Formats: sequence, C-alpha cells, structure tokens
Amino acid sequence: MRSALTTDQVEELELGARTPEQRRAASARLEQWADDPHPEDDLSPAALLVQAGELRGMAGDAEAALALFERAVAAEGEVVPDVRTALHHGLVRVGRLDEARRLTEEVRRSRPRDADVYALIGEDYEEVGDLAEANRWLNLALQRLLAQTDDPLGEAPGMVAAMVLVARRRVRERLGFPPDEFDLGLSRVQETDGP
Repeated sequence: MRSALTTDQVEELELGARTPEQRRAASARLEQWADDPHPEDDLSPAALLVQAGELRGMAGDAEAALALFERAVAAEGEVVPDVRTALHHGLVRVGRLDEARRLTEEVRRSRPRDADVYALIGEDYEEVGDLAEANRWLNLALQRLLAQTDDPLGEAPGMVAAMVLVARRRVRERLGFPPDEFDLGLSRVQETDGP
C-alpha cells in the first residue's frame, strides 16, 4: 500500500503541471491515487478525480475530463462545494446541455446550502451564453447568501458573496436589466475599496 497523500503533495503536483503533456501526466497520477486510496489521505478519491478532471480540462481534453467527473460522482468521499458542479461543468463544456439541465434540476431540488454551488452553475451557463439560466442560478446563489446574512455586502463581503454579486451584476448588465439594490450596493463597496 502506498503512503498517505497530503494536500501539499497534490498542490505541488498540480502547480508543476504547466504544459498539456504535464497536465495529462499529473491527471493520470491523481487518477492512480484515487484508484488506490490510503485511509489517511487528506483528499477523498472523489476529490482526487475532480482535480484530475480539472487538469484534463486545462490540457484541452474535455471528454476525458467529463469521464473523470462522472467517476467522481460515483466515487467515495466529499467534494466541496458539491461534486455535481464539476460534472455540470464537464457536461456544459462538451455541449451536453440537456443532461446538464437535468443535473441542475436535481441539484436545485436537493437544496444545497452552499452559495458556491449555485454560483458555479450560473457561471457555467454564462460561459455558454445562456444568460437567462445564468441569471436564475446567480439569483439562487444570492438567496442562499441572504439566508445566511441580511446584508451580503456587509462591512467586508466575503469572497463567495463578492463572486456571486459581481457575476450576477455582469449577467444582469448583459441582459439589459437596470441595476437593483445589490448591483448598486456592490458598486458602492467597490468605489470604497478602490480599484
């Protein structure tokens, strides 16, 4: 049995992979580790497969990335924020939008608490130009944020809140919607913080 795998080892492997060939090799290594888990690994097999898929995607191998994301959904272990966001991303990247929509409805019905889940799905839809669906998912992300705090802009909005609000404003602008209270509040926060 191999020795336990640390997060630092995985990060070092990923950071060292700069070319498509290096990314494919690093992806294959992550896949091997996922297939031979150690009980003391810092990352679950599912998380390793997601990271392997991300590297394959960065190498330009969208179909191979999707296959790894599909394996990750079936694998053991937790992936933050939700392994299904990686699968959704892979489905959108290869143009399997009907499957992606079915998956997002499954995600929506499961009502994840993490706003990141909704935001990542929204950004996938924005990337392929489905702005109405992107707006829907980014609004769901905002609803999740509002369930956690009355003022997602607060004194210093967190990274998730900032990501959601910036993406939401960008999509709303592209749809031709007038600024709402959250768009205007974000503008005020950005003016206060400077460029």
